[in-house]
Amino acid sequence: MAIDRDSLRDVITNGNEIYDDILKKRGLIFVDQYATKNLRYPTVEEIKSISTRRHMWKVGDKYWKLANIYYGDATQWWILAWFNKKPTESHCKMGDIIYIPFPLDRLYGYFGL
Repeated sequence: MAIDRDSLRDVITNGNEIYDDILKKRGLIFVDQYATKNLRYPTVEEIKSISTRRHMWKVGDKYWKLANIYYGDATQWWILAWFNKKPTESHCKMGDIIYIPFPLDRLYGYFGL
């Protein structure tokens, strides 16, 4: 069961008066904003129960490509970013070791999902 990162987001309707002029110019009453859920990082004990595979970052690597290769689902790219504490590919340098955690179901449990 893959969990889509976007499904973790709460929708916040922003009708704050500080935006009134901007919204009026655009013919809007409010704007929906998306809040990213704060996921807790696994404890040391929980990490011991996770299998990982090492991948050396190379030219052309993208989280979505790695997620597609290792999980068969490119939408799970956010797990690699989160687990490695590197939120974007620009945080990865050539030769960095990226850990691919398994199984996903266990990780989802640690997230509280």
